[in-house]
Amino acid sequence: MIRVIIDSGTDINQQIVDLYGSDFDFIPLSVIMEGKSYTDRVDVTLQEVHNYMKAGNMPKTSQISPQAAIDKFTEIAEAGDDAIYISLSSSLSGTYQVGMNALREVQADYPDFKGAVVDSKSAAGLLTILYIQAQELIKAGIPFDEIVQQLNWHAEHGVTFLCVDDLNWLAKGGRLPKAIGAIGSMLKVKPFLSLDDNGEIIKEALVRGKDRVYTKMIEKSMDLLQRFSEQVVVVSHVGRVEIAEKIKMSIQEVIDVPIIITEISPVTAAHIGIGGAGVFFIDDVPDRYIIPADLKS
Repeated sequence: MIRVIIDSGTDINQQIVDLYGSDFDFIPLSVIMEGKSYTDRVDVTLQEVHNYMKAGNMPKTSQISPQAAIDKFTEIAEAGDDAIYISLSSSLSGTYQVGMNALREVQADYPDFKGAVVDSKSAAGLLTILYIQAQELIKAGIPFDEIVQQLNWHAEHGVTFLCVDDLNWLAKGGRLPKAIGAIGSMLKVKPFLSLDDNGEIIKEALVRGKDRVYTKMIEKSMDLLQRFSEQVVVVSHVGRVEIAEKIKMSIQEVIDVPIIITEISPVTAAHIGIGGAGVFFIDDVPDRYIIPADLKS
């Protein structure tokens, strides 16, 4: 059996649980507030992270524990199963390298254990897409190596568009120069961001007005989705479900595509700040792509 491991970078909602169950293989990252470390989704909630940030504080995050990764790979190896770990972008966290090191260590003790670590080159909704595809390809009986190859292709062709309410959070977290954050706030403009091929945050545009910036993101998304519309789109948000619903409705008015709405995890929210939403999808036609039957219109 092939088992899929995810970490705190992956957004999971009830739809995903209904599709694949709640007993998934999970390695959490941690959120650090006031010097204390909290395990993501175990002893800290998104609302608690928001409350901390609303008080003007900037939380920190830590990558997965090397021992937790070793323990998870060992558990799967001892069960006689194979493992694919879909990690948070290597540009955003050291989690990918921790996973690689743990896999090598476990394979030294279990030479027959087949495992792989896929660098998502993203976060949030794109990892949700990779998780869905991994599970569907496994159900379809695709061989291990071909699944890994396809997931790596999806990661290379993944699109991550983000609109955040305040650039200062990204600047405080070191994801953008502080000068850009200050200028954005001073001019009262909203940032439209994306991730490049290496998973680094880049500025698509600075737009005056919240409605206009989301319109810009929706238009760019629909333009790229024309290339490949037979896929699942994920819209992730940070406490902005009404905006996520508007994005979903706007896209589906033009393109008949299944859209899942998720809430961004506390770890990701610690980097992008309070408020905002993102759109995630694949920008080209893959060799294999399976839409879950329950999501087909």
